Amino acid sequence: MPSTGIYRVHHDSHRLMHEATLLGGTFFPICKQCGKEVRFELIRKANEMLVIAGSHHAILEDWTDGPELAKATGS
Repeated sequence: MPSTGIYRVHHDSHRLMHEATLLGGTFFPICKQCGKEVRFELIRKANEMLVIAGSHHAILEDWTDGPELAKATGS
């Protein structure tokens, strides 16, 4: 599960890197096209009280099956 913060999102060759804000206590989202091959790198932790909740980018979907396919890099 991610810490609340800004993440660099790396896809498996179909899309350039982009950034996303993820909230702590949730699963990393999966990619509609590359699925489990998407990787998340924490750029900067954020105070959850200062983050405005919203939906993920259209290419990412909420994770519902479990954390075994979600992968992160960084600290």
